[in-house]
Amino acid sequence: MQKLLIIGAGSVGKFIAYNINHFTQSFEIIGFLDDDVSKHGTVIADFLVIGSVDKLPEYSGKDIAIVWGIAFPTIKKKLFNRYQNLSFSFPNFISKNAWVSEKVIFGQGSIVYPGAAINYETVIDDFVVINMNCSLGHNCFVKSFSSLAPGVNLGGNTTIGDCVELGIGASTIQGVVINDDAIIGGQAMVVSSVSKADRVVGIPAKSIK
Repeated sequence: MQKLLIIGAGSVGKFIAYNINHFTQSFEIIGFLDDDVSKHGTVIADFLVIGSVDKLPEYSGKDIAIVWGIAFPTIKKKLFNRYQNLSFSFPNFISKNAWVSEKVIFGQGSIVYPGAAINYETVIDDFVVINMNCSLGHNCFVKSFSSLAPGVNLGGNTTIGDCVELGIGASTIQGVVINDDAIIGGQAMVVSSVSKADRVVGIPAKSIK
């Protein structure tokens, strides 16, 4: 069984640790790495917080998998870029209780929570978080590092750029494009495309940047 390091001992990392037997692949958890020094040496979700993320090079090249247990896209991307030259595998963590249609394509390192539904010909790029009870229509494209909070609903043919954050219960109509680094407020109804790094809220969603 492959060994696993969880990067981040917060809510996403704890979800992975507590539910490690509920995914489509099996792993043996080594522990957490987290930059919060107050957590070092403590036990969280039954596993030890070994130390800071800068310990990653000690585990490189040892056939170890890692998962970015971090919800915030920009932090996740920054850490990945810092350590991308190290040798690790990045499996996808897909809950056995998620529904994933045939003809869905995954990159690497994404996390899909229970209750999520992903329809056909959707593409999920690298290191995406799809939280509980999200619904992704057919032919959607979610680019790397983006994070979908619980209850997000994407109409068919929606495109989500890199490092986008969608708040709880946000929705899109079909064919919307949300460009890189945008933030969509909780319960927002997105009816037109969103510019790069914009912030939108409301029904219909409007920019507040």
